[in-house]
Amino acid sequence: MDAAPKATDHLPPPFYDDGWPRKTAPAARALWHWHLRLAHPAAASGGAAFFEEERRRAEAAEPLRLLPDAVTEAAYAACRAHSLPRTLLADQVAASARWLGPLRFDAYAALDAFVGQWAGAHARLLARLAGLSASWQTRHVDELARAFFLTARLARLPDDLSRDRLFVPLDEVAQAGVTLDDLRAGTISPAVRKLLWKQAVRARDAFAQALPLAGDLPRGRRRAFKRGWLGGLEVLNEIERRGFDVWTRPVTLSAVQRFRVRLQALVGKTAFR
Repeated sequence: MDAAPKATDHLPPPFYDDGWPRKTAPAARALWHWHLRLAHPAAASGGAAFFEEERRRAEAAEPLRLLPDAVTEAAYAACRAHSLPRTLLADQVAASARWLGPLRFDAYAALDAFVGQWAGAHARLLARLAGLSASWQTRHVDELARAFFLTARLARLPDDLSRDRLFVPLDEVAQAGVTLDDLRAGTISPAVRKLLWKQAVRARDAFAQALPLAGDLPRGRRRAFKRGWLGGLEVLNEIERRGFDVWTRPVTLSAVQRFRVRLQALVGKTAFR
């Protein structure tokens, strides 16, 4: 089994081990290991046919060539134990093909479709594990997945660019008068700030649309949700405080910021002042 994300990670995965009862915590970790490993898929020479076959194998709970057996077996076991649909595992397998090679999106609609298949499928599994499966809840779950994904990609923009990946729509880059060379160089111009501000606004709106989920959770899980939700917003706050300079040093939250997130989740506040 893959090692768990470390506490020293710049931006640890949300809801990896926070707020899960003992009965469901192993399943949550297994689903996270599946998701995290698929972001670094094994090299495949079969192209689209290869990934389609892997998607079919995931639906059938068969071994994959993309992932270690320990990872697949744990995820399949989690689905069996908690009646989770393996189709959501399979959706992530299909989406993982995009992580190979250069990654671009001509417009936001294309990016959003990828986010839904990749992050949305993973979030729906975790939500079902937490008892959130109603249709009106799923819409908010998708917004939460979108919020965390867009926030992480904004924070990790330099790393993504170094891997020839860009999660800012190309039409918005062009409209802002920014070039890929500007972004690779970390040029902090008014045009770059405006472009990244737009991405932050989009993520903030998704966080706002996801907030109703807090009211559908038991008290213990509600606090964990708020810690994650407030933590995501604080990452955006930190990026904005830096004037959208995500290049000079990695985006992370200090011990003081993490304490403030925990405190505000405890007292019930859902906004920073």
